Amino acid sequence: MLLLKIGNELLDVTIEGGRLMKGFLYIDEDNIGEVIFSVTDESMGVIGGDLIANDNYRKYQATIQQHFEKKGVSNMDNFNFRVVLRDESELKPEGGIGVTDSAEFGEIYVEAAGLDVEIMNNIKKASSIS
Repeated sequence: MLLLKIGNELLDVTIEGGRLMKGFLYIDEDNIGEVIFSVTDESMGVIGGDLIANDNYRKYQATIQQHFEKKGVSNMDNFNFRVVLRDESELKPEGGIGVTDSAEFGEIYVEAAGLDVEIMNNIKKASSIS
């Protein structure tokens, strides 16, 4: 995945005709970082992307990594994860939101599963705009 970062700002990037969607990951009311999402499984309504963590993330990182070690993911059973888009709309994925953060690797991955057809169609429409 290609991320375009200018200063501290992540920008939408068009790659091979597809548009990536910028969102913000929250735990309750704490913004813990930015994610550039792409569709990873259209039929299951799944989007995913790498988290660019901010300082708030560090408050939760050790616990999220413990969840990863025990069960492979930290999910909505552990924290009230929320994804908010740039237009301030909040995604409501039926399958939940999961965060994968291993202490051994430098990447933090975020997935949202079970998004409804309308949301997935909006993402596809955005992807078809050149």
